[in-house]
Amino acid sequence: MLDTSYMLPVFGVDVGIDSAASIQATLSRLVAKGTELYISDLSPFEAFIKSYRIAEKIRDERGKEEAKLGLLFVAKGGWATRIDHNDDEIIEEAFKVRLKHNDPFDCFIFATAKVRNIPLVTEDDSAPDFIGNGLVMTWAVLKKSLRA
Repeated sequence: MLDTSYMLPVFGVDVGIDSAASIQATLSRLVAKGTELYISDLSPFEAFIKSYRIAEKIRDERGKEEAKLGLLFVAKGGWATRIDHNDDEIIEEAFKVRLKHNDPFDCFIFATAKVRNIPLVTEDDSAPDFIGNGLVMTWAVLKKSLRA
């Protein structure tokens, strides 16, 4: 399962994790190998909000358009399976996470990974506190596993 950060380049936002081209190439390699990629159904919305807000702050009309195009691409693309946040068990777990974590989108992403027992790729250092170490890996670890 991918944290929202790895989608941001599609929305025109550079992330310090890796280049947009490298993220796209890595995700493409995973799909080509038959790996099923998962995202929370909230992640496209979160990425849109973040990217649009950045474009607004710097008065970047092109950035606003990239935010819209990114949302359309992710929402309509079939490259990842979206997991519905409306599942009762996910909601219960997200509520527990929210008691100790202040990002509501992360709460649902962490809860989804835990409830569905899907490894989460994230740079968030607090994720293992909510999901457990065995289900969390960083982007660098994911890329390294592809080389093995």
